[in-house]
Amino acid sequence: MVTMNWPTGTRVMGSCGLPLPGLSVRLVDPTTGVDVRQGEEGELWVQGPNVTPGYHNLPEASAAVLVDGWYRTGDLARRDVHGYLRISGRIKELIIRGGENIYPAEVEDALMASEQVEDAAVVGVPHPHLGEVPVAFVIPARPGELDHAAVLDAARVRLSSFKVPDRLVECTEIPRTGSGKVLRFQLRQRLADVEHSQATNER
Repeated sequence: MVTMNWPTGTRVMGSCGLPLPGLSVRLVDPTTGVDVRQGEEGELWVQGPNVTPGYHNLPEASAAVLVDGWYRTGDLARRDVHGYLRISGRIKELIIRGGENIYPAEVEDALMASEQVEDAAVVGVPHPHLGEVPVAFVIPARPGELDHAAVLDAARVRLSSFKVPDRLVECTEIPRTGSGKVLRFQLRQRLADVEHSQATNER
């Protein structure tokens, strides 16, 4: 554990709370290694007695996540003036479209606001000019009745234009771990398999 909201005292909506006693945290620009300013987004680094000294017999993996005793969590976060932390995404899940950062969770929340959508998951897929674009896998609330244009129009009200998914892919289930995390690599592979099959049939 790194943070918690205390049973008593102030709670900040959407925050994961304050660092636990005995832990030190930093928010670091993942590209420069320099601490970001208050309110800016950075990777959450942690130092304390509960931080692992490294992975067993995996020196390269250990070196990738440990920097002078600081553990790089891979989580992106912001810290307010009172020290409360808010997780904004994961570095590995970040989609970069034409130089603009897109966090899947934000797009998923916008899609889920539609009454037509029961569940949604967003992944980045390669694009020849933009680098990546977001594609959304969507479980319709009423199978066979999903209005793609209407769902995307509704998302545009909540999102900047570059964050709107390039397209929707209807599905009946979204693969998740036991703790509920989306298995995005499976969705990307699913999309790649479909596109490969389509390309083969067109030959």
